[in-house]
Amino acid sequence: MEPTIYNVPLGKIREISEGIEKYGIVGIEIENEASLFDDMLQSDKERLKYAREKLDDRTIDSALLVVKDGTGTLVVKMENIIMIHVTVGDYGRLIEDFELKRRE
Repeated sequence: MEPTIYNVPLGKIREISEGIEKYGIVGIEIENEASLFDDMLQSDKERLKYAREKLDDRTIDSALLVVKDGTGTLVVKMENIIMIHVTVGDYGRLIEDFELKRRE
C-alpha cells in the first residue's frame, strides 16, 4: 500500500505537539545529528518532552503526516539536523482536527 501524505502547516506544529497524546501515541523517534542525548532517552514520555523542547527553540523546516498501514506518522524536520517522528493510531481525527490537506 502506497503512503498518503498530508501537508502540515508549520504554524500548527507546536499546537499539534501539545495535544498529540489524545491521538494515541504508538511510538516516537528522534534523530539529532548534533547531539547524542536523544539516543539516551528511554521512554516515549522522555522523547516527547525532548521533542517539545526542541520545537520551542528551533526553526521548523518542514512537517508532514504520512499515513500507511493503519498508522499516521508526523514527520518534522528542524534546521536540517533534527528529525522527529511521532506515530499515532488515531490519525483520522488528527487530520480532521487540524484540517490537514492531502499532498497532490
